[in-house]
Amino acid sequence: MKYILTLILLMTFLPLSALAAETTLADELSGRILLQVESYGRAWYIDPVSKEKYYLQDGNAAYDLMKNMGLGITNADLAKIPAAKGQKGNIKLVNRLKGRILLQVEKNGEAWYVNPVDGRRYYLQDGQAAYKLMRNFALGITNENLTKIPMNKTQIAHDTCFNDVAYVKFDGTNFSDGYNADQILPLASLTKLMTALVLIDLKPDWDKKITITKDQIDYPTAYVGSDKSSEVDLASGDTMSFYDLWVAMLVASSNQAAAALVDSTSLSKSEFIKLMNDKAQELELTKTKFYDVAGLDPHNVTTAKEMAEIAYQSFSIAKITDAGENKNYTIAATASNGAAKAIDVLDRNYSLQKFEPQASKTGFLVEAQRTVALKKNNQIIVIMHALSMSQRNSIIEKLLD
Repeated sequence: MKYILTLILLMTFLPLSALAAETTLADELSGRILLQVESYGRAWYIDPVSKEKYYLQDGNAAYDLMKNMGLGITNADLAKIPAAKGQKGNIKLVNRLKGRILLQVEKNGEAWYVNPVDGRRYYLQDGQAAYKLMRNFALGITNENLTKIPMNKTQIAHDTCFNDVAYVKFDGTNFSDGYNADQILPLASLTKLMTALVLIDLKPDWDKKITITKDQIDYPTAYVGSDKSSEVDLASGDTMSFYDLWVAMLVASSNQAAAALVDSTSLSKSEFIKLMNDKAQELELTKTKFYDVAGLDPHNVTTAKEMAEIAYQSFSIAKITDAGENKNYTIAATASNGAAKAIDVLDRNYSLQKFEPQASKTGFLVEAQRTVALKKNNQIIVIMHALSMSQRNSIIEKLLD
């Protein structure tokens, strides 16, 4: 989010008083690029056709999305839309195409954005150009107003205006007691269940010795900076077994352990994440997408229903459920200087333990709020975006009743 401050300083805020009573906010903002000022300056595009909002994750994602939504246009018609101040154009054509993405069908599909404010076309050469466009033309909008514009039904992306909870119960065949169960939401550290499934598929050597690197220790900072993340007392140069790190990942939800386990496969993280997304497709999950291996990236998303499918698969594997039984585990590690080192791995989900689940995994991010997947009485319960621990626990009680 290093560009957020710049973006917000450059933004113009939405003059709601200027809205005509007979038009909707989506009509008024048709074709505009919006920045969500109360949520890290996230960018959105309002499709002039559907009047729905589309999330622009970054410049490259914006470029790809806009090209996919592009409308083909001939060179002759494109020339009727001015590309610079003072150029004459066809007013009727400009008004009809304001806010649209145009693709030159007689060239190489070059993309252009018709700015609805000035009626000029701007060339989208690549992701950098798309980012510059987002920076220059974005209009600031509050969550309250962004909520009034419907989310599109095609993107696998989180509607960051969502301010409710989602949950469902699953017996392996049927879903029940669902609420917002198809809402796409960040899953936070529930991601580690998919990471575990892929690691199992790779048939790991559970006794393999792994030495922790500085990059693995620093892994969380790429997503949360100096903010505290869920970890155990790992240090660069520590050596321990694959299984020790497995327990640290699943019981204490260590992000550093997740990074070390993935690195031990000799796959790059991008290659491993592809396997996670391939696994999601194998499970026929159509609203699930992963961008990192630990759940620190809020763009990792799923639904309560699809998370229940992942949990059902995960909690059917003994290596995963057995690890979760280690509520108070000690790793016998070797420090970089060769000295013995004991590392405590604790399950601090004390209020969840009171339900005596057969298996469980929790997560938290600001964007995801509190998430949990648990198995009890051979049924899976998934709760996402619980706004407090008490809300989460009261829903568990209700679903177990």
